Amino acid sequence: MSGEALHPEFFDLVGNVRAMRRLKPDPVPEALIFKVLNAGVQAASGQNLQPWEFVLVDDPAKKQWFADRYRDAMYSRFRISPDDIVERNDKLARQLKAVLYQIEHMHETPYLLFVCGLRDWPFKVAEENRVGLAPPNYGAVYPCVQNILLACRAVGLGAALTTMHQVFEDELHEYLDIPTDYGVVVTMPIGWPMGNFGPVKRVPAEEKTHRNGW
Repeated sequence: MSGEALHPEFFDLVGNVRAMRRLKPDPVPEALIFKVLNAGVQAASGQNLQPWEFVLVDDPAKKQWFADRYRDAMYSRFRISPDDIVERNDKLARQLKAVLYQIEHMHETPYLLFVCGLRDWPFKVAEENRVGLAPPNYGAVYPCVQNILLACRAVGLGAALTTMHQVFEDELHEYLDIPTDYGVVVTMPIGWPMGNFGPVKRVPAEEKTHRNGW
């Protein structure tokens, strides 16, 4: 029996995890969110350090606070406008429409999840060059993030990653009382999706693999 035949549902799942940016405002049971988060913390962790922490926001005022700053950051960086895509129906326009929807409805999302990572200088940075705050250990935290995305899909929840919080991260830290020894790695709106899940389109690994050297 082949390895794939043992757990075919896994291979179906990983090929079916789309970024879901249109989310319903309908409530999501807290128990379901913690089922997802507990899947996240099962991720591999060097020395079992588990360098992640979560800030889970469902307070309407705090969601609005974040949404206002997120909107300003997105429009200032990408300069996208509904007027630019209203008459279009190509793939890029459809993606932009989803992004615009997320921008304007972020505050309605049932939960905003901030995945934080313990700050840790990369080995390549010499001791004498370690000035100021270290970045969070992204490589140690992203396996947890991916587990959360897969768990959301498994229970029918929609989610999408954004890192635009970086534009106002100092303000975010102060507002949510996030200690300075942690950095926010990703922001993840989570809720029931409006659209349908479906297979993602990716270049096959065979075309991305360089054997024994590039």
